Amino acid sequence: MNIVKITNKIALAMVVLLIYWVFIFACSTTFGFKVFRENITEMFVLSILGIFAVLLGSIIINIMFNLTAIAEGSKQTEDIPKNKYKYSLLCFLGSLMVIFMFLYFGDIASSKKKERYLISSASALLEEQQSIIERLSDYSFSREYIENASQGIKVLGKVEEKFPEITVIVRDNLNDKQLLLGFSSYTGLRTEENALKVDYILSTSSEERQYLNSVFDGEITDHKFSSNDGKYEIYYPVKTDKGIIVIHLSQYSRYGKMGS
Repeated sequence: MNIVKITNKIALAMVVLLIYWVFIFACSTTFGFKVFRENITEMFVLSILGIFAVLLGSIIINIMFNLTAIAEGSKQTEDIPKNKYKYSLLCFLGSLMVIFMFLYFGDIASSKKKERYLISSASALLEEQQSIIERLSDYSFSREYIENASQGIKVLGKVEEKFPEITVIVRDNLNDKQLLLGFSSYTGLRTEENALKVDYILSTSSEERQYLNSVFDGEITDHKFSSNDGKYEIYYPVKTDKGIIVIHLSQYSRYGKMGS
């Protein structure tokens, strides 16, 4: 019966679509691919429900018509080419590889686009707030500098909504050893409390320390961009007449999040 063939095709299409969706979601979650917009999980769950609804409806209709055909004693056979399933399986596996490559290169393209966008925003922000940057560049470890830096960073964070987290990085010495200090909008100081350098040491990876030390040594002037699991970070070197500082800007985009 034609209706049985139609429901079979619909059910098969829904199963294949379900496999594709699960494969895409698994790759995006496992490898951290950021190709789609935020809140992909909500879209994924709603799509799965829709696919299951169509699949269930097709199965029910198929069963009903098959039972009717059996009751009427109808017999229907169909010759299937021997190589049909093998060819279909190869095409299916090939399509999964194509999807994976699309996700991989799409993630690279998305990161590059995000980098250009955030660098442009950072450059414009620092250009607009030159007076604050000048004050931040005039570094000396003191309670006064920490409080002024906190106020300046708060202003930068409120002016530019794209960067909710801003850190000013400087290089100093402690016990004759060079170290990196980071200052944020939170001073960490109570009234009349003395500031200690050890409380402001910046935690970094070896790769980040190598980059930052190269900046303070005057060997590197370019920015450093990184992205990981929806978090985008920029190390933006700034050189003024008063010294060198690095502005660390970070932004987090919620991908694959249930709820808000």
